[in-house]
Amino acid sequence: NVGGFSQDEHMSEKEAMTCREILVKSLLELNDSEIEIWPQTMPPFPWHYGGQRFHNLFVRSEDIVEFCTNNKMTVCLDVSHSKLACNHLNLSFEKFLDDVLPHTSHVHIADSKGVDGEGLQINEGEIDFYTIGKLLQNQSREITWIPEVWQAHENNGEGFWYALHELEKLSSF
Repeated sequence: NVGGFSQDEHMSEKEAMTCREILVKSLLELNDSEIEIWPQTMPPFPWHYGGQRFHNLFVRSEDIVEFCTNNKMTVCLDVSHSKLACNHLNLSFEKFLDDVLPHTSHVHIADSKGVDGEGLQINEGEIDFYTIGKLLQNQSREITWIPEVWQAHENNGEGFWYALHELEKLSSF
């Protein structure tokens, strides 16, 4: 998460552009060719600092693709976050995936529901994981992935292991 959230409402396009410019400047200052940074795709209404906020960066597929293309970078695609963004913006999640996957190096996998139900256990929300697995298989390069279910680390990783088991049931993973 590279920042870019606001407390009371979504930023104007001009304000979001200023945040993107600051981000690019900061990334250029790092200037380390041995480290690869993957900004994460974000939901429209994340939970930060004990409250729900408004995210303004890495929410729309066209902004993500433009950032990756202009800066020769890839992202961490969080499918739960991005499905929520598509629900909020009334956009096709499959089109979002088609646009962003070519610019993806790593994927966080969890289910989601509505516009703010993020990090749900696999098959407890609205995401078709079989299709996501197929889309990952069809990429021209290898993309790593890991389940990122909310609180899955508790009870010795019980939720994490359950998510892996559910994904293994699908022949596409």
